[in-house]
Amino acid sequence: MEKKVIVIAKVQEVKVQEFIELSNRMIEKSNAEKDCLSYQLYKSINNQKEFIFHEKYRNEEALEKHNSSEHFKFFINSVMPLLAEEPSIEVY
Repeated sequence: MEKKVIVIAKVQEVKVQEFIELSNRMIEKSNAEKDCLSYQLYKSINNQKEFIFHEKYRNEEALEKHNSSEHFKFFINSVMPLLAEEPSIEVY
């Protein structure tokens, strides 16, 4: 069964550009994964510091493989200090 992940990230105002640059690299690498069906980032129209990741994977195994990848680990370690608060993460 497909797995979908929705992440809401609120970024510190002075860190938005750095967050976008890191996210763009993450999007490129994630979309290149064999079983990643879609990995997209959206910016809120009403709040320029709020972003939503929408991820879609072929199955649970694909999601687990993504979460254990080197590019995921690098992204998490790099982006967490840029956030204004803990991200909201929902898996469907």
